[in-house]
Amino acid sequence: MFVVFAGLALALPYLVWSVFRFTNNYIEAKKIGLPILVCPIDPRNPLWLLTKDRLRPIITSLPFGLGEWADRAEVGWTFYPRFSVHAKYGQAFTIVSPGSNEIYMAAPAAAEDIMRRKNDFIKDPEVYGMLDFYGPNLDTVNGKVWDRHRKITVPPFNEQNSALVWRESAEQADQMLEVWSKAEYVTTTQADVHAVALNVLCGAGFGLHSSFLDTRSPVADRLGYRQSLQTLLANIIQLVLWSLLKKAGIPQYMFFGGMRRVALAYEEFKGYMMEMLEKEKTAFEQGDLTRHNLMSALVRASEQSREAAMTSKDSSELPSGGLSDEEVLGNLFIYNLAGHDTTAATLHFAITLLAVFPEWQEWIAEEVDHVRKADPSGLWYYEETFPLLERCLALMYETVRLYGPVVMMPRYTGNAAQSLQILDKECIIPPRTSVQLNFAGLHTHPDDWGRDALDFQPERWIVPAEDKAGKPSLFQPAPGSFVPWNSGPRVCPGKKFSQVEFVRIIFTLFANGSRVALVRKPGESEQAAKARVLRIVNEAKVEVTLKIVDAERIKLKWTKKTESH
Repeated sequence: MFVVFAGLALALPYLVWSVFRFTNNYIEAKKIGLPILVCPIDPRNPLWLLTKDRLRPIITSLPFGLGEWADRAEVGWTFYPRFSVHAKYGQAFTIVSPGSNEIYMAAPAAAEDIMRRKNDFIKDPEVYGMLDFYGPNLDTVNGKVWDRHRKITVPPFNEQNSALVWRESAEQADQMLEVWSKAEYVTTTQADVHAVALNVLCGAGFGLHSSFLDTRSPVADRLGYRQSLQTLLANIIQLVLWSLLKKAGIPQYMFFGGMRRVALAYEEFKGYMMEMLEKEKTAFEQGDLTRHNLMSALVRASEQSREAAMTSKDSSELPSGGLSDEEVLGNLFIYNLAGHDTTAATLHFAITLLAVFPEWQEWIAEEVDHVRKADPSGLWYYEETFPLLERCLALMYETVRLYGPVVMMPRYTGNAAQSLQILDKECIIPPRTSVQLNFAGLHTHPDDWGRDALDFQPERWIVPAEDKAGKPSLFQPAPGSFVPWNSGPRVCPGKKFSQVEFVRIIFTLFANGSRVALVRKPGESEQAAKARVLRIVNEAKVEVTLKIVDAERIKLKWTKKTESH
């Protein structure tokens, strides 16, 4: 009995606080003037996060739609309804909870305006600050600090770097296809493309070359850069929790199990980054300025900052021209996180979708074989070849449109209210209000993408030439309607990096009659197999990025198609 009363004594103040917060938030939301949806719990509440997987099926089964809110209290929930939730409630609406108000946006013009106004709609420091694992970085800072980070970290993503990405991707894809073609079937597609993406990033971004064949060997890759990074990326939620506990002063010996593995990986990866940092510093000191990867540029900025700080009267003040060591490490990790996971996930979705819809393999292969035959040298240099592969790029665009690694992008009004034109209505967004740009909704808006917006149609991106002598071009969507790499000043600096990597790998995988097919279950028809795999694809979940859950359930077979002459 005592336990019951103690529980009630603890629960009552929280319930009163929740009602008070919800009431205040609802009053604030009414002033905005957008449609309001309610969520009786704070989606970020730790107790909800721990119990939601068990409670959601029960709550959502309640009659009369009483439990509909539970579907919206899940990370990445907008991927499932896409634009349909906006067709029902409006292109912008406010969700009110005891935690905070969140505006969900799928109005392209307003979304574009938000992304353009980087100082009005910022990254929420409280949310993005959790990604400062090794130090502040381009993804977590705002204002003039962001300007400095952007100035330093963007130049390495140039045409020289793109050529490196092209070459690294070619070698990795050749080796991966060799392994896949020899196998009876493949269930490791997700793991393999993640290994390739990591190798490309390490090679073209940091000068660390790895063979795909070696990375598949259990003894080849010691617990070092790659494995420690893979551990961190695979346990990003635990990494966030561990980082918060560490900042709170919890000693290392109190961590155990998975948390301890994350802590060890964190320290080991930091050690490897510091080793690379010292090597690049030595190269800089020796006057070697021929290195053009991301690490080299960041080190040069760091050394310039250090030299300027030595002549500054206030040594604690960081000069605006460079980055501190902590910021160098912070940017290195965020580029590993963003540059590796996103491209790999996109490749995995694309390959799986091509297996489900083999007609698009033939469409892609027609372009690939034509471009290859046009260059008898077999070198296929980046500068000449990449611009010719429009269908391959269209495949990527269609994949990220429907299955983009980022399904929504949060922005935040900070300490000042902001005026925003949403369709024909001028709204005042209050201070400290989150605005979620619903990429999944924007990318399936029927006004921009038509009645077949939910269909996988890569050809929609190809604009036919007006005459036979002309060259087809890629479709240019309306501003704000296609933003998988974000838009405006904060557009992803690795956009071209990811496109070159994706296109070069597809250019290898579907050349010379190479094709992929679904492996059916015993007694399963072709249509049933397609429906089964497509259902698995559409059950993807946000785990850092959008990923296919239990990807090993999908068996793929790679073969060589004999060309007819």
